[in-house]
Amino acid sequence: MRIFTFLIITLFLTNFVSAQEKGHISGKILDKTNAEELIGVSIMVEGSQTGTVTDIEGKFVLDLTPGNYKLNISYISYASQIITVEVKPGKIEYLNLVMEESIQTLETVIITTTMKKSNDAAVLLERKNAAQVSDGISADLIRRTPDRTTSDVIKRVTGASIQEGKFAVIRGMNDRYNAGYLDGSLLPSTETDRKAFAFDLVPANLVDNLQVIKAGTPDLVGDFGGGVIKINTKSVPEKFTQSISIAGQTQSLTTFNAFTSFKKYPGESLNFLSSKRALPKMEDGALKSPNQFPTTDEKAKFAQTSLGFNHDWNVKNSNAMPNTRASYSLGLPIKLNNGNKIGLILALNYASTQKYTLAAITNFDGQGQTARFKDEGFLQNINTGGLFNLNYVGKKTQISLKNLININTDDNTILRTGTGNITDAVEVRNTSNMYSYNRLYNSILSVKQIVGDNLFNIAANVNYSNINRQLPDYRIVSYTKTPDDEDFKLQLGDFFNSSTGRFNSSLTENLYGGNLEFAKKLGGENIKTELKAGAFYQKRERDFSSRSFVYGGIARSNTGDLSKDLGVGNISPTGLFLAEKTSDDIAYYNGKQNVTAFYAIADQKFFSSLRAVYGVRYEDANIKVTNDKVDLEIADINEKIFLPSANLSYSLNDKMNLRASYFASVNRPEFRELAPFAFYVFDKNAEIKGNSGLKIAHLNNYDLRYEWYPSANQVISLGGFYKTITNPVEFSIDITQASTTFTYNNEKNAKIYGFEFEFRKNLDFIGTAPFWKDIVVFSNLAVVKSELSFDEGSQAKLNRPLQGQSPYVINSGIQYENEDNGWSGSVVFNQVGRRIAFVGVDPFYGATRQDIYEAPRSIVDAQISKTFGMMNLKFTLGDFLRQDQVFYQDVDDNKKFNAETDRRMFNYINGSTYTLSLGMTF
Repeated sequence: MRIFTFLIITLFLTNFVSAQEKGHISGKILDKTNAEELIGVSIMVEGSQTGTVTDIEGKFVLDLTPGNYKLNISYISYASQIITVEVKPGKIEYLNLVMEESIQTLETVIITTTMKKSNDAAVLLERKNAAQVSDGISADLIRRTPDRTTSDVIKRVTGASIQEGKFAVIRGMNDRYNAGYLDGSLLPSTETDRKAFAFDLVPANLVDNLQVIKAGTPDLVGDFGGGVIKINTKSVPEKFTQSISIAGQTQSLTTFNAFTSFKKYPGESLNFLSSKRALPKMEDGALKSPNQFPTTDEKAKFAQTSLGFNHDWNVKNSNAMPNTRASYSLGLPIKLNNGNKIGLILALNYASTQKYTLAAITNFDGQGQTARFKDEGFLQNINTGGLFNLNYVGKKTQISLKNLININTDDNTILRTGTGNITDAVEVRNTSNMYSYNRLYNSILSVKQIVGDNLFNIAANVNYSNINRQLPDYRIVSYTKTPDDEDFKLQLGDFFNSSTGRFNSSLTENLYGGNLEFAKKLGGENIKTELKAGAFYQKRERDFSSRSFVYGGIARSNTGDLSKDLGVGNISPTGLFLAEKTSDDIAYYNGKQNVTAFYAIADQKFFSSLRAVYGVRYEDANIKVTNDKVDLEIADINEKIFLPSANLSYSLNDKMNLRASYFASVNRPEFRELAPFAFYVFDKNAEIKGNSGLKIAHLNNYDLRYEWYPSANQVISLGGFYKTITNPVEFSIDITQASTTFTYNNEKNAKIYGFEFEFRKNLDFIGTAPFWKDIVVFSNLAVVKSELSFDEGSQAKLNRPLQGQSPYVINSGIQYENEDNGWSGSVVFNQVGRRIAFVGVDPFYGATRQDIYEAPRSIVDAQISKTFGMMNLKFTLGDFLRQDQVFYQDVDDNKKFNAETDRRMFNYINGSTYTLSLGMTF
């Protein structure tokens, strides 16, 4: 009740203050010819001395009392403009302008227009004048969708999809072919077992805009082939703002239903890593024996050392509560006396999610099923994070410091039941608990400076990123029962993945980088040129260590109650004890990568219609993977390479473009892919290991695209692309292993080609009523095909697509928004065609080791919201079709899933989510 009263009082006071406060006009002014920011443009209120000028970003802010005004916009050698605006109390009116050089020399040309028309022209120009083939989403569009994380946002982009809720797939290409930037800083891989960044780490409400670049330029990193995903967080606010958002969410399979979990320790609800999960201090080799069977003295030593482990095996059964989210942000602009400004952005977010999963896992041999399991999963995810951005903007100088930290933890308990050996009727009852801690910190200091009277420009940045990923106490408990057994028996053995044991791992990666660029503009009557030259450096250092332990001795208790069977009372020389099975030669690795690059770019505009952006990038890269524990060199890869690129765009008229591009790029192996470390993934019932013999892949990329922008925020585009890859890296089944094992391999060659179509249009063509203009329909479609060639003697299936490549990706939706009545809503649809999740062999060489496909799955989300003054109420329905996620082997080879004939390897059941959120901005 006190909180409710506080909110009412706050709402009243804020509305009272807002009714008396000034309004704001904020905008950006661009050159119509090349879409560049115009610096020093004069914006004056007609009939007064009030005014301002644009800064180094071409931006301006005016604070005015409520009322109607005429603004005089003027700039040397450009046609002046008079804009009529209405300023409302406490509101920000956005005025984005396009200015055109005047052909008149003896008199001023005056263009009179409205604020609405000016905004439309600027939005249209920025999209139309991009240097390369790209697609993007602004904060305004993000706000209209149900998206919670950046990974949700990415799947709205043409040709983009998301795997496992966090990994980006661009143009149907595997996530390994993408590069990610956060505020200009290149992002490292967040995963221990793949080359990928988990985009669910960055909350959508912190994103100012997101851009997916599909054609390379020399100032971009050379290691990509699908797309470069650029995430920019919020910068200088127009006025002082604070916003708070709280949300509650229910999940159809989870909320209020039975939920099984292990104990959480103090601080873990706020993502503080508890020391209770850490390994005890012990001498190196304290739990290792040179003998096949430990001696009596060793058993006593093992038991004594084992007592130092955490033996809390209590399992809690409860009902799952609704998921919760909360966020807070603050924006503070500080205007200095000289007209310069400082902006501060602070944001905090917290989310707690519980999710029940139900999965079926089946193993096969040539005669049929060999094992069949049912997995019930209970996942608790907590995401906490913060952002602190500080920005100084002057007329010729900009300095920014941007910092982001995010901590994501998963506490995943899986209860497995079923038959581990159908022939011998061996029943299994297994439990796994994996608590993972993943922390990302990213910081970048950037400087932009105009030297002299626009003599040349300098842009520089230094950045630092840190990834810390911990698996502090991954536990697996196995019970089996044969037809001759009365009860289940605790399974003891030498291998963590097939018995009862514990596993710990730690990954730390530091990334240091910097970039320096000089730019010089050259004038000309019909040809305008900008030359750029730059240098780039990046250093990555990763340290990974792991240790595995299994329970040995005699299981004196087989009740099925983990706290009794594995409790401290059963740890003794004549009972249970832990033995270390860590193999030092494969359990550790250290990675170092250095990339030094230099580049040169020419950006030329010919007769205001043809633009050419071309140049070359030189990269000197070294990747070294070692095992410092045993002084072993695993891999040492060196390459010096030139990567040319060219982007051409031709303006057919003010609203139409033709684009063509070529760029060369590479795809380098990740540290993990080279390391021989083997990791057991319980929910796949499989191991993943590296391959130290991987080679660098080389790509040639071609694009052709037509774009039509009927008006602002409306677009129709059609394009085609073609790519060739030498030595493509794939994730495949290792047929040399008896148990299911996945690894990484190079194929010989691959080619990928396809087309993309996008449209975004409001419905004002249906009728003249304003209602139709508030409705926007959109759709984007990518159709992709790939072909591979293999080395002689390969056992791969011929004529199959590249691993991870989908034949189509479709996103469609309809949105409604009316700023006057405060209502908005959207329905969005996403589907990805079937794709190879795990590469196998041709059925001729092994019927049960053939390719494993992920079947298509339709996802539909909907949202409706209402704004009441400074408050916004939003209801979101997520994945209401809740189709199963199926991984299968296409036995009948009919290119689709057939439940009757195909082998269903993994089947995951999904639920719908229902979210109600309340936001307040003041």
